[in-house]
Amino acid sequence: MSNSIVIPDMAKLNAESKNSVTDGKESDVMLVFLGFTLGDEEFGVDLHLVKQIVIPPPVTWVPRVQPHILGVISIRGNVVTLIDTRRLMGFEVSEQHNSARVLLVDVRDERIGLLVDAITQVRRVPVQAFEESPDLDEGTMTDHVVGIIRPDKQTQVTIIDLKEILLEAMR
Repeated sequence: MSNSIVIPDMAKLNAESKNSVTDGKESDVMLVFLGFTLGDEEFGVDLHLVKQIVIPPPVTWVPRVQPHILGVISIRGNVVTLIDTRRLMGFEVSEQHNSARVLLVDVRDERIGLLVDAITQVRRVPVQAFEESPDLDEGTMTDHVVGIIRPDKQTQVTIIDLKEILLEAMR
């Protein structure tokens, strides 16, 4: 059974999203995120926002666009704006590796592609494992960080509000 859940301040993550899975009890609520990397950091976004994941196709350069826009790509004959997620989130630009993928998401009735370094995995975590308002270093997009999860002692996944980041980038 799939439904929306509201955790204090987590409504910001995606109020209209089906971001949780539950068997009926509050203690059984699982949050579902798609993990991806930028450099050495892992991020998570609401799995239900991602419509498709593709290997990066050839990019057509577009003049006079914002620096985080790489150009446009063709996905099944449809033109899609491709955003460099590294630039958008303030990371250093680096070479694209074979593990790079494009996340296709819909924002304001427009399909957008986000270039990420790699996809890690779909993470299902209990709602109790979600930590809101984490202490973060300056320089990251702290306004768009919803919280963090720690699936194990070595791993920290920063959960970001992808929709809000993209809406801001499209202004």
